[in-house]
Amino acid sequence: MKNRLRRNPAGRIAAHIFLVCVAVVFVFPIYWLVTSAFKDSHSLWQLPPLWIPTSGLSQVWEVIVKNQLLTFFLHSLLASVLSTVVVMIFASMMAYSLTRHNWKRKRFIASSIVSLKIMPPIAVIIPIYLLYSTLHLYDTILGLILVYVLFNLPLATWLLIGFFNQIPKTLDESAWIEGASSLRTLWKIILPLARPSLIGVGAVSVMFAWNDYIFAVSLTSNQAVTLTVGAAGFLGDFIYQWASFYTAGAMEIIPMIIITVFLQRYLIRGLSYGVIK
Repeated sequence: MKNRLRRNPAGRIAAHIFLVCVAVVFVFPIYWLVTSAFKDSHSLWQLPPLWIPTSGLSQVWEVIVKNQLLTFFLHSLLASVLSTVVVMIFASMMAYSLTRHNWKRKRFIASSIVSLKIMPPIAVIIPIYLLYSTLHLYDTILGLILVYVLFNLPLATWLLIGFFNQIPKTLDESAWIEGASSLRTLWKIILPLARPSLIGVGAVSVMFAWNDYIFAVSLTSNQAVTLTVGAAGFLGDFIYQWASFYTAGAMEIIPMIIITVFLQRYLIRGLSYGVIK
């Protein structure tokens, strides 16, 4: 394919034009969302549209403070980061155990773990809501962390199983001969080798928790509202707070863009190395 494009300049130019058009289609909504956060109510509906907003950060900060967006942001950050830390700790131990120890029906156990991720959240939201109401976990950050761990742990474990299978077991056996325990072998040998995969899987876990809406809207009401729920609350049947909506949307999407840009190398290596031999 590459040789054909090199021999055909017209085809190469057409391919570049096509890729630029695709990039514009994907990037333009992000550009419009971020720039709209800097526009006032009049500029949002101005025709022709205002492509470069003139308002400064003072207006954005006023919207953030007035609508408690910073509080919503911190709730999302705490729930996403802390749940990911717990997920990576338990997922690495589960994946190591399933790849290094000879359990009966080990394949069945691994398949059962990933099947939990296939289950739609809406199918269990009512039982979880009733359980949280009884245990006083409703509308708490701890409740969000626990439910994010429950639904992100199976996928993280499955991905790490694929990576750990590529690490030679002779390394573990050498460590065991030297007297190292399984936990020490995991910590000192396996995890350093699996660093790219750990970073990639951790980033995916953060993204899933950060972008969650169904659990956050069902299990919070006031004290633990996340940014996704807060953003959705600015639009309704009789409420149209467009400036607040766009500002919350920009705060929601910018951290994910930063993660994607700076951890792209780890995302690709971490999520593909254990699958492709």
